[in-house]
Amino acid sequence: MTGFWTAIVLPFLHVPLLATGLSGSAETLTFLGLLALNLLALYVGHSHRA
Repeated sequence: MTGFWTAIVLPFLHVPLLATGLSGSAETLTFLGLLALNLLALYVGHSHRA
C-alpha cells in the first residue's frame, strides 16, 4: 500500500524541479533519483487494490 501511495504522491515533487529548470548537476541528479524512486514505487505498489 505504501508503494502505491508513494507512486501517486512522488510526481508532485518533480514539478518544482522542472519549473525551475535542471540547470545544475545537483538538480539533475535529484530529478533522476526521484524518477528512479517513482519507478520503484510503481513496481512495488502495482498490485495494491485501492
